Amino acid sequence: MKKLLVIALLITILTSYISATETNKLNMYACGVVRVSFIPELNKEFSKKNKVNISINKKGGDIFVIEGVQKKEADIGVGCRAPLKNDKEKNIWSTQVAWGALAFIVNSENKINNITTENIKKILTGEITNWKKLGGGDKPIKLLLRESKKSGVGLTVREILFKDKDTNLSKKADFFKSSGFVRDTVIKEKYAFAIDDVVSSKDIKGLKLLKVDGVEPNKKNILSEKYKARRAFYIYLDHKPDNLAKKYIDFALSDEGQAIISKTETANLEEAIGEGDEDNLIFQNLQFNIKTKN
Repeated sequence: MKKLLVIALLITILTSYISATETNKLNMYACGVVRVSFIPELNKEFSKKNKVNISINKKGGDIFVIEGVQKKEADIGVGCRAPLKNDKEKNIWSTQVAWGALAFIVNSENKINNITTENIKKILTGEITNWKKLGGGDKPIKLLLRESKKSGVGLTVREILFKDKDTNLSKKADFFKSSGFVRDTVIKEKYAFAIDDVVSSKDIKGLKLLKVDGVEPNKKNILSEKYKARRAFYIYLDHKPDNLAKKYIDFALSDEGQAIISKTETANLEEAIGEGDEDNLIFQNLQFNIKTKN
């Protein structure tokens, strides 16, 4: 009888231990932009504060992230576009956590430093194909684009510049599945032109971020919306936040979490002073007046 009691007690202790261990694991999928910007520091501090082990993917963009959340391969996702309002993504729960901005990048040896919005559009649609028309040398522009219209960069560049998510860009471009590959190629190709995000391409040796309409793509100009290519970063779930995922999102939106984001030179929500930013901050915080599910 005593042996049975001891065995039952051991099983109870072991079950509790396994349950606690599983509870303290968070599987995250994040797009390439946020994986190299604010997410490493945010995860590090959350892990230390809550004794949580966070695993994260090493490759994949927004489509991969959102699909991972839908398939429950990831407990939580982080990316750089809002969920689409189509049948496939309409049930994804999301909230904004920070600001980024599209960056129009060239090789650091390129003599061009500034470009107009109209000329960006003409490059992307194939109307301008030579740097000579932009004041550079007589060399063809090597255009590099993301493959999918639904990627973070692919979607937001269409929405921001063309106001149409279905706009077709030049078929003569070289297409890539990942922004990381785009950045690597621009470093190697002296006459390349590509789109990335300011937070993932700044301070990378071999890359230059172009001014757009004379405005520097820096944090100050992103926050004030003087730099017009600003875009939001989101956290995704396949349901309303509960348990450990809710605790993570609460942390990301807290003063401490937003301060961590800011220290990584990513623009946080509190700092934003563009039109409607105060209302947006109130909205994001209101979403988290949600009781944790039992």
